[in-house]
Amino acid sequence: MKHYLNLPEGQIHYVKSGKGEPIILFHQAPLSSVEWELIIPLLSQHFEVYAPDMVGHGQSYDPPREFFIEDFTATTLKFMDALGIESAYLVGNHSGAALATSIAINAPERVKKMMISCEMLASSEEIMKFVEVIKSKPLTRDIPLDADGKFLSEAWVRYKFLIADTSPLQNLYTPFMIGQAARFKPYDIHESVLTWMAQDDWMAKLPCPTLIFGADQDIFYDESRVLEAPVLYRNIDSHIIKDAGAFSTFEQPEAIAQMILNYLNKN
Repeated sequence: MKHYLNLPEGQIHYVKSGKGEPIILFHQAPLSSVEWELIIPLLSQHFEVYAPDMVGHGQSYDPPREFFIEDFTATTLKFMDALGIESAYLVGNHSGAALATSIAINAPERVKKMMISCEMLASSEEIMKFVEVIKSKPLTRDIPLDADGKFLSEAWVRYKFLIADTSPLQNLYTPFMIGQAARFKPYDIHESVLTWMAQDDWMAKLPCPTLIFGADQDIFYDESRVLEAPVLYRNIDSHIIKDAGAFSTFEQPEAIAQMILNYLNKN
């Protein structure tokens, strides 16, 4: 069910469903809570599920300036305060994983357990190389418009690399359309989030039990790194999602929901 929360800075849109212990789902940029729409019904049978649109995304307010991970963290904590959520389970994909990680490090008392995607395991060097790549050519939202609509074809080809080879194209359509609508948003957060990720080995600072999940065709996926994470870091488990890419929640919603439920039910 859709809800709106008025904070002093602006209005936050979020989806809420179910009853029980709270679990908050954080989407990746430039998507919205829609990223979790296939998973929410599966989790809400067991938990009180919240899926907010990050500031500058979906139906939440657009910030007056470029937001950084510290800003998203502060706003999310205000969101939790306003809803009376003292602590919760957190789940995050891509930039949503960075947000969940920042919350866990800066407000550890607010996080019970966390499940985040595997790019948080990437090295600073790899992340900054990726930042240089996205700086070197326009993001899909910035491809110049043309009368023949070739910009859409170019954007579609780029998006195709973000799903599994065997994934039906309908799994790509919704994130693609949201990505194109991001042209109307004033800021893109990829560079700021990635730069924050490269600043430290955040995984070594996590205070809560955490599950790292890697979709096996995600652009940041490295099987050995995912499997080694429980050895390198304390309180870390790992799990591999088969036949999925960056948009794994659209490609394998049942597998991701079951992974979350299994981890949260683990002693």
